[in-house]
Amino acid sequence: MTKIIKGVCGVLTAMLLLASCMKSKDNSASLYKDTAITSFSLGTMKRSVHTTSSTGADSVYKVNVAGSDYKFSIDQLNHRIFNVDSLPIGTDVSKVLCSVTALNNGSVFVEDLKEEGTLLFYSDSLDFSVPRTFRVYASDGKSYESYRVEVNVHKEEAETFTWMLHEEASALATFTGMKAFTVQGELYVFGSTSDGKTMVYSSVDGDNWEKHSEINDAESYANTVVLQEDFYTIVGGKLFKSSDATEWEEVNGTLDINQLVASSYSDLYGLTADGYLLVSDDYGVSWTEDKLDSDVSWLPITEISAVCYPANMTYYADYVVMAGISSGVDKIASVWRKIAEYDMQGEDDKWVYIDRADGNQFALPQMQNPVMMYYDDGILVWGIKDGSYHIYQSRDNGIIWKKNSHYKFPAIFDVGGVKPFAATTDGKDIWLIKCGTGEVWQGHLNRVAWEQ
Repeated sequence: MTKIIKGVCGVLTAMLLLASCMKSKDNSASLYKDTAITSFSLGTMKRSVHTTSSTGADSVYKVNVAGSDYKFSIDQLNHRIFNVDSLPIGTDVSKVLCSVTALNNGSVFVEDLKEEGTLLFYSDSLDFSVPRTFRVYASDGKSYESYRVEVNVHKEEAETFTWMLHEEASALATFTGMKAFTVQGELYVFGSTSDGKTMVYSSVDGDNWEKHSEINDAESYANTVVLQEDFYTIVGGKLFKSSDATEWEEVNGTLDINQLVASSYSDLYGLTADGYLLVSDDYGVSWTEDKLDSDVSWLPITEISAVCYPANMTYYADYVVMAGISSGVDKIASVWRKIAEYDMQGEDDKWVYIDRADGNQFALPQMQNPVMMYYDDGILVWGIKDGSYHIYQSRDNGIIWKKNSHYKFPAIFDVGGVKPFAATTDGKDIWLIKCGTGEVWQGHLNRVAWEQ
C-alpha cells in the first residue's frame, strides 16, 4: 500500500528524525542542504494494439512496453522531467511504477492528486495520465525542490498517413496542367491555361493564394525547375530566371535545349529536340552534352520526373534520379541516376541507366503525370496508370520500386474523375493540387511529422 504523510510538516518531521538517527549512529555522516532529482525512469507498461483481420473484424490485444526504452530528460533550470520520444499510442500510463534517484540521498515524494497538500511515497504505481509534481527534500530535512513530471504518449499511429483538405483554390481550378514547388517554406504552383499561358501563384498556408506572374507560353510550367531557390523556365525557346517567380530575367536567348528536366545543387539538365541530355554548370549560360553509360535512345523523352537529394556517402555530393517514357525501353519506365559531386577533386560522373536484372518484377511502371519527390529517406513517384492514381517507392536510390501501403492518395481525390495534378514536399508535408477542381490537400506520414 502507498504510505501517506499528511502535509509538509509530516514530511519535515520524518526528515528531521532521519537526520537525528544518522547523527546518533555515525558522527561522521554528512547532511546536505542542496538536492535535485538526477534520474527518472518508468517500469513496464501495457499497450492496447488494434488490428483488423482479413475479414474486416476488429480486435484488440495487449503488449508490454518497456519504460527503460524511453529516456527521460531532466531540465534542472525549469524543474521539468519529460520524455522527448513519446510512448506508443495506446500505452496505459494510469498505473505505472517509476524509479527516481536524488542527489545526496535526498528523499523523493509525489503530490497527491486527490488531496491538496498531501505528499505520498511512490512505492506503488502512479497515474501519469496527467502531469505529476514530485518533491525532493535535502538530507538536512529543511530545503526541497519541486519537479513537474510529464509522460508523453503519442495520440496518432506512427505509420498512418493523414490528409487535410484546404479551401478550394478557384484561381487554380482552370489549370490544365500544373507543377508545384516548395521554396523557403512557401508553396508555388505553375499552371497552364486554355488560352496558352502559364500562371504562377503561391501560398504560405494552402488557403490564401497570391498571383506572381503571367507567362506567355503554355508549356513553361512543365519546363520549370528550381536551382538554389531560384526558378528557371523556358519561354519561347529562351531561358529565364527569377528569384521570386514575379520578375524574370533572360539568361540564354539561343538555347540549345527545348526541355528543362532536372537540377542538382549547382547544375541544370535539359533535353535537346533530338533527345540528347545537356548540362549547364554556369546557371544556364552555356550547355554541353552530359556523359551517359548507356545508349542515348534509352533516355526518357516524355512524362519525365526527377529529384535531387543528398548522397549519404559524402557531404559534397547529391543523387539526381530521373525517370520517364523512352523510345528505347518498352513497357517500363526508363530510370537513370547520377551522383553529382561538388568537391573540387570529385570525378565527372556519368548518368547510369538502372538496368533490370529481375525480369522487370520491381521496375517502375510507365505513368502519366509522374511526380518524383524525396520523402522519408526514399523516393516516391506519384502518377496515373491504367486510369487510376498510383504511388511507388524506392529506398535504394531508384533500383527497386514497390508500393507502400502507408502512402495513399486522399480517399476522395478521384471524385469527379482522374485528372492531372501537381505535388511537392518540404520534407515534412506533401502537397497535392488537382487540376479542374482546385483541390488543395496537405498530408504527412505521422512519424515523419514527429521527426521534423
